[in-house]
Amino acid sequence: MNRTLDPAAALHWLAARLARPQWSLADTVVTGQLGERAARARRFDTGLTVALTLDRSPRQAAGACLLLAATPEAGDDALYLSGDRLWLLRRYPVALTEVELDLLFKQQQAMAALLAARERAAPVPLPIAGRYA
Repeated sequence: MNRTLDPAAALHWLAARLARPQWSLADTVVTGQLGERAARARRFDTGLTVALTLDRSPRQAAGACLLLAATPEAGDDALYLSGDRLWLLRRYPVALTEVELDLLFKQQQAMAALLAARERAAPVPLPIAGRYA
């Protein structure tokens, strides 16, 4: 069934996907674990807002911001720093169907994976002058 969800129903939809969801502020905020990532979500009259942690240090925030700005699909996304954790924040529209919410949430998770810091390969050593292999 593909029913339209209001922000409160969307928040409950998300809470069902979190491990150990914790509710606060009269059931308008939920926090929990989504796999390896911490997740926070809050319901507003204007829609749902979801934040996922990024696997990047705060020193690497500038690179993540540039990558996010270069991605047209991330128009409603933002990065913020809380303590020593970098978070990817997405604002969702007021009324979404379950399928739309699921697809947009998967897109946010993919964006968080894209923004994760990657291990770089060691630089290739230059050949010694006069020797070519």
